[in-house]
Amino acid sequence: MKTSSDTPLHQAIALCQDDMTRVDACIRENLQSDIMMIPAIGNYIVGSGGKRLRPLLCLLVAKLFRYTGERHIPISVVVEFIHTASLLHDDVVDSSDQRRGNPSANGVWGNQASVLVGDYLFSRAFQMMVADGDIKMLALMSNVTNALAEGEVLQLSRTFHLGMTEEECLEVIERKTAVLFSAAAEVGAHVSEQNESMVERMAEYGMCLGVAFQLMDDALDYLAEAEQAGKPVGHDLEEGKITLPLIYGMQKDEALRDRVHAIAERDGDAYEVGDREWVREHVQEHQGAEYAMQRAKDYAERAKALLPESGDAEIVQLLRDLADFSAQRLY
Repeated sequence: MKTSSDTPLHQAIALCQDDMTRVDACIRENLQSDIMMIPAIGNYIVGSGGKRLRPLLCLLVAKLFRYTGERHIPISVVVEFIHTASLLHDDVVDSSDQRRGNPSANGVWGNQASVLVGDYLFSRAFQMMVADGDIKMLALMSNVTNALAEGEVLQLSRTFHLGMTEEECLEVIERKTAVLFSAAAEVGAHVSEQNESMVERMAEYGMCLGVAFQLMDDALDYLAEAEQAGKPVGHDLEEGKITLPLIYGMQKDEALRDRVHAIAERDGDAYEVGDREWVREHVQEHQGAEYAMQRAKDYAERAKALLPESGDAEIVQLLRDLADFSAQRLY
């Protein structure tokens, strides 16, 4: 039986250990500030047990094409800073008091500090991009941060939107989550001086990987237990998020749709006793989570088909395995 250390994620971390150590050092260096709250909050959330999948993806793609330079280290940190900033803002918007099983930054320091340090991380990322001096990479990250902001607003505008379609759900995922996976894979190919076609393929690989990853997150909210997932579960609906498992379940079950409508009428406030578990049970009964998992697997297959036949064969296989892992993980 495989242990968690046998997963493709852990294999990738082991393969990129030296580079990841340099990424961590670069993170600490660029979080330095004489405003003590900035490194305190920044280090707290960066070190709170995340998978670091986005910078890892950048490192892996660079290694795939046998890149031997230095640029992939600070650019990986840029990707992580943008991701971390979005998490700080997300937790404030969602009124979340936990992140990965620990108190969230806003739960410890308050909403104002979290928003402002998130802003600092965004601006620090762009200082690093200017120092890198590549206008194409600066344009890419500008587009990414814009897409992330649009994704947040789009998700907010669709809070308790009971008419949400699968296509609209996937649009939110692409803009809010997958775009940063796409950027991570793209910059790994770009710094390796691959041709435009290959850079685009790797960007699309990252996009498909990111969609699969988020669909599994959405499925686990209805399927997993908190101890297994390493975070609270069953809260997406409470936050007004109509995700694919629920969309599929409501298509099959009028009673479920009516219950969700009643919850929406209360804006998710004052959950009645049993609401959360009742909804989860009915989504499970109609295999909503399983449907989302199948769609995640579809995206994983699309990701694998985009990988090149050239490059380091071991890493090509690892990137294939990571795509499968993103659509099958339990945490």
